Amino acid sequence: MPFAMEITQTGKPDVLFKTNKATPTPDAGEILIRNSAGAVNFIDTIIRRGEMPEGMMPDLPHVPGVEGAGVVEALGEGAEGFFVGDRVAWMGPIGAGGYGTHSLIAAPYVTRLADTVDFETAAAIPVNGMTAYQMLVNLGGAAAGKSVLVHAAAGGVGTMALHVAKHLGMTVIASTSTAKVVYAKDQGADHVIDYRTEDVTARVMDLTEGRGVDLTLNPIWGDTLKSDLDVLAPLGTTVLFGFLAGPPTGSFAEDLAKHFQKSVSVRVSDIYTYFINRPDQFGADMATVFDLLERGVLRPKVTSLPIIQAAEAHRRLEAGETTGKLVLSFD
Repeated sequence: MPFAMEITQTGKPDVLFKTNKATPTPDAGEILIRNSAGAVNFIDTIIRRGEMPEGMMPDLPHVPGVEGAGVVEALGEGAEGFFVGDRVAWMGPIGAGGYGTHSLIAAPYVTRLADTVDFETAAAIPVNGMTAYQMLVNLGGAAAGKSVLVHAAAGGVGTMALHVAKHLGMTVIASTSTAKVVYAKDQGADHVIDYRTEDVTARVMDLTEGRGVDLTLNPIWGDTLKSDLDVLAPLGTTVLFGFLAGPPTGSFAEDLAKHFQKSVSVRVSDIYTYFINRPDQFGADMATVFDLLERGVLRPKVTSLPIIQAAEAHRRLEAGETTGKLVLSFD
């Protein structure tokens, strides 16, 4: 019988409970997917704790999960290009229900899988792969010969960014904690900085012979924008995509004025802005990202747990015990 791991009240990981569900029916343009795997993201834990920004918290009960992989079970009118039985991966909005056996997803956000790609690996790709690709290619102007500093390089997005950047011919500098230095090197980083024991700004400037980098990818924010601007080369770009160290601090006017003659730019990136406003382009990029997976360019590190252990997955993620991506399996 269809079921889901559901949040009925906010709190610690143990508020996730298995609940039986009716099988939904796809509306026009939708695809009903029977999930074989669903990925775990930080936003799932934020929702579970009830800490979403004002106006963004979904109603309870809520089934977490915004990405997954499985088999097409039914098609709504107009959902062209797919057939019942197709193996697919998908990304959806909050409420897509990736922690459940079934998800209804609009066709632009679904992509076919090669038979050589297993469902757990596929479920680990959409959010992280698309976030990395969007920041590098669409926002950051990534190209062969350019350089990039990737913060939190051992995380899910960071790992994908290392792979894509190296594939594009960039020089990649990774910043990570002591325990994850070897991992970042193994993922292809040309240089790895241990931010716990080294001065990141000084090391970047040393590695680039004083020029700086063309691009930084920063999920930390807090007071790190200042240091990112310091390490940008002329015409460089900083892309901010998270708040691991909290909301931004400092004076943007002062910091930007200091670097006026470098003509630097600052971008913020929320993957759902792209998801909502340009669905067809998003779908085309997702197909490109999965082609990179099939060709072996993307090599996600995946840890899989049974779906019934969703609470344990949340605990591990919040404790910082994971490297790469956590996936919940329905098999």
